Amino acid sequence: MNATHERVARAFRRGLPSYHDAARVQAASAGRLAEMLAQDGAGPRIGRVFEFGCGTGLLTRRLRARFEIPSYDTNDLLPEAAPHLPSELRAGFRAGPVEDLVLDGVYDLIASGATIQWIADPVALLARLSAHLAPGGRLLLGGFGRGHFREIAALAAPAPLFYADPEDWPALLPPGLTLRTVEARREVLGFDDLPQLLRHLRATGVTGNARTGWGRAALRRAEARWRAAHALPDGRLGLSYDCVHLVARRAT
Repeated sequence: MNATHERVARAFRRGLPSYHDAARVQAASAGRLAEMLAQDGAGPRIGRVFEFGCGTGLLTRRLRARFEIPSYDTNDLLPEAAPHLPSELRAGFRAGPVEDLVLDGVYDLIASGATIQWIADPVALLARLSAHLAPGGRLLLGGFGRGHFREIAALAAPAPLFYADPEDWPALLPPGLTLRTVEARREVLGFDDLPQLLRHLRATGVTGNARTGWGRAALRRAEARWRAAHALPDGRLGLSYDCVHLVARRAT
């Protein structure tokens, strides 16, 4: 793993025990992705699936609940993710950076939720993965738009590596894939104070690209700036999730 992978791995390793319960926006996003896939005409049976960045299985469970999937291969940066998956999927789990993973054969669906933002070169990754889509196979992705976590600037914290709005995606997809549908959905969470908000971030692992910490005085100043600029009507601190979901398909 490179230095970025190592930082992300440390953050998600720390947050893995709490992720499944804390990542409520990611869970809703996973449900929406499964719904969009069905609306695009997939299923009821999808023969072979590869999911990267499976984490604790939020998307995994929703896809398997919605579709009949005889073959389901999974990947995550962390080997510790495997025990969080349904037991019958653990044999097909492979740990490590998806950029380094060698795929075997073709898939009817390649899917990922809330992972693409951590990829340094998503265009190159998607081009390589799409070569393993069967004719008529689909790419299902959940990521985040450019307004995601816009309030984080109050902490002078670096953003994850890659955000893209719906209008960006036609140029990002590799040749041979047609964008079938893409959408953006915003949800703003509220927190009583900055320590509570930071606990939420740590619990979901999303501080994985942060390089610096803040002392008590710096946090007080950051909270004051945050509250002045991003207070919700009830006075709590706002944190914006700008989710982007898409379905693309390879020509038959």
